[in-house]
Amino acid sequence: MSGAELWALATREIRRPGWSGRRYAALVTRAARAGSAEAEQALATMRLDGYRDGQGRVLVRANPKAAARAFARAASAGDVAAAFDIGYCLDVGRGVARDGRLAMKWYRRAWRVGNPSAAANIATMYRDRRQLKTAVSWWKRAVAAGGFDEAVDVGYSYQYGIGVRRDVASAIRWYRRALRATYVAEATQEEALYHLAVIDLDRQPARRAHAVALLNRAAKDQDYPEAMALLAQLRDGRRPVPCRCRRDLRKSLPGHARCRRHPRR
Repeated sequence: MSGAELWALATREIRRPGWSGRRYAALVTRAARAGSAEAEQALATMRLDGYRDGQGRVLVRANPKAAARAFARAASAGDVAAAFDIGYCLDVGRGVARDGRLAMKWYRRAWRVGNPSAAANIATMYRDRRQLKTAVSWWKRAVAAGGFDEAVDVGYSYQYGIGVRRDVASAIRWYRRALRATYVAEATQEEALYHLAVIDLDRQPARRAHAVALLNRAAKDQDYPEAMALLAQLRDGRRPVPCRCRRDLRKSLPGHARCRRHPRR
C-alpha cells in the first residue's frame, strides 16, 4: 500500500470507537516509511515524548533528536504545523540545542498563518526576557486568534500593572472572557476564579461571601493549594493574605506580582 493509503487507514483508525493505539502507531509508522509527509509528522510528534497505550506500554520509543530532525525538514519544506514544532524544540532544547533566535523565527512563521499557540509561546519568550509590555501584546494576539487560555495572562497583567497600566476593571473583563470560553483548560478557568476572588477581597470586603463562592469553584478538585489556603483563612475569620503569584509559574521567573506570602524570588 502507498503511504497515502496507509495514512488514510491511520486517520480512520483514530476516529473509530474503541480504536487501538497499537494499530494506529503501527499504521503511522508504516505510512511514514512509505513516504507520507503527514504520517512522518505524526510519528515525529509521538517520538518527541514517546507514545504509550492506555496501560502504559511503549508503542513508540521517545527519540527527541529524530523528532526534531523531522520537524526541521518539514518546516524547511513549508509545513506550517512543523514550523511551530521545531520552534518549540529550539525554545526548550528538546532534541536540539536551545536557540531562542531560531525558535522565535519559526514561531513567527507559524503565527503568520494564525497559530494561536505560536503567539502564546512568543509572549512567554518575551516575558522571560522581561519585555513585559511586548509579552502582553502577544498574549492579546493569541486570544484574538482563539487561544483563550491567554486571557488569564492578560487579566493578571492588568490586575497588577505588569507590562500595562494597572486597570482592575479590564482585568475582570479578561478573566470573565476566559470563564466564558468553551475551549479553555480547566486549570486556567480555576486561576481566573481565584484572581477574581482576590479582586473582590481587595476592593470590596463586603463581597467576602462572593469571594468564598468563587474560591470554592476554583478549589473544587482540591488541586489548587493557593485557593484552598485562602479559603481556610476566610473560614477561620482571619484577615486574608492571598498568594498573588501566577499559578504553576516558577517563582524565579519574571511576570509575578509582589506577594507577601512569597516575598523573595
